[in-house]
Amino acid sequence: MGRGLGGAVVCSMLLLPALLALAASQPPSPALSPAQSAPRPTSAPAARASTPAPRMSQPPVPASAKPSSPPSAAPAGKPSPSPRPAPTLPPPPRAAPTPRPLPPPASPVPAAPRPAPPPRQSQPPAAHAPPAPRPAPTPPPPPPSSSQAPRPSPSPTIPAPQPPTAPKPSPSPASPPPPATPQPSANSTPSTSSTLGQLSPSFYAQSCPGVELAVRDVVRSASLLDPSIPGKLLRLVFHDCFVEGCDASVLIQGSGTERTDPANLSLGGFNVIDAAKRLLEVVCPATVSCSDIIVLAARDAVVFTGGPAVPVMLGRRDGLVSLASNVRRNIIDTGFSVDAMAASFTAKGLTLDDLVTLSGGHTIGSAHCNTFRERFQVANGSMAPVDGSMNTDYANELIRACSANGTVSAGTAVDCDSGSASVFDNRYFANLLEGRGLLRTDAVLVQNATTRAKVAEFAQSQDGFFASWADSYARLTGLGVKTGADGEIRRTCSSVNG
Repeated sequence: MGRGLGGAVVCSMLLLPALLALAASQPPSPALSPAQSAPRPTSAPAARASTPAPRMSQPPVPASAKPSSPPSAAPAGKPSPSPRPAPTLPPPPRAAPTPRPLPPPASPVPAAPRPAPPPRQSQPPAAHAPPAPRPAPTPPPPPPSSSQAPRPSPSPTIPAPQPPTAPKPSPSPASPPPPATPQPSANSTPSTSSTLGQLSPSFYAQSCPGVELAVRDVVRSASLLDPSIPGKLLRLVFHDCFVEGCDASVLIQGSGTERTDPANLSLGGFNVIDAAKRLLEVVCPATVSCSDIIVLAARDAVVFTGGPAVPVMLGRRDGLVSLASNVRRNIIDTGFSVDAMAASFTAKGLTLDDLVTLSGGHTIGSAHCNTFRERFQVANGSMAPVDGSMNTDYANELIRACSANGTVSAGTAVDCDSGSASVFDNRYFANLLEGRGLLRTDAVLVQNATTRAKVAEFAQSQDGFFASWADSYARLTGLGVKTGADGEIRRTCSSVNG
């Protein structure tokens, strides 16, 4: 009996190496593969290696159905050993279900860096249950390039879900981007203001808002005291703007100035301009130019006598030069023909229509007898008309007005517009058609076909004359305007600042 036991022990010792060798020779079961028995990662597919090992298509085999090692045959006539389980090697992964980290990529493929996958949760392997549903992956930011290599599908039967790619920002057709807001231009000026060097009707709106009212009141008061003031102011603006431009150079007193030329000795209205300047120096010191005062005063003289109230541009500066030598070559002489006057107007940018219209300023005011003496022959203290275009009755009226006690009084004043010298209207043009023009420059306007047609037009329409006056007066008062360093704001109109 002792020998039988010893034989059994010997057999067992011989059997154990055989069983171990047999177990080692068996191919590993798919269920026992470490890659298959490890829990399936739950992270986003983006974290897998670019070339993962292909997964076996057959489902995992349950632990209970796994084949065990075949028992070795016992020797004939010998009892079977005790029912101890066969010494098979237990699968190491099942003994340690802790998830393993993902292996590094087999071959590096250049790709944009991606965020780390969320941590995997440890869970016991389930033999019969399908893998737990994967949580929805967090959408990664849009890839920088569309040239990334495509990823292979991890399973031939169930493709791995691709993470949703965030759309690239692009303008939607339904909501186009708003148009760019136009920027104002850096050189643009507001319409409510004026800069130095730019004339504007509202030039003094901020610096001296009462300038027009002040000048108007002075002109009205002076005209009520002296009815000849409106005509003098209107003549003054002509003589100023035609010489050196509208710069008040005609106001400057002194030897050799414009004011000393014989053509300007009969000018008047200086006291009105000086009075307006003194008033404005109290209200708005060193602000309003004398040249602007002349333009406003002449405009108001027309309004005071019934003419149109026209807007005027302001912002002129006073000139620094006043020379008598500049007068004769710029002033129109009373003996000029239409061609001579047209040449003078054209040189200053004015037209024949401007010539006829501005000559209409003679509808108010008066002239001395020596200004039209070339139309008469004076001998032995008597006058005889020599201009056959003059109406005979009108010529006799002038002879009576200019003769006194058998002599001709050159300083006697005669109305420029017979019968309507105190009212600004279109009567002047009707008188020209009747041969009742006072000056030769008036009479010749009906001797030229072009100018005669305009005279006839204005004689028929006072509204037409007034509308044309507004335009021509604006052009006249824009001649030779000085701004900025070209001029100054005089403290006294009769002299430059010292």
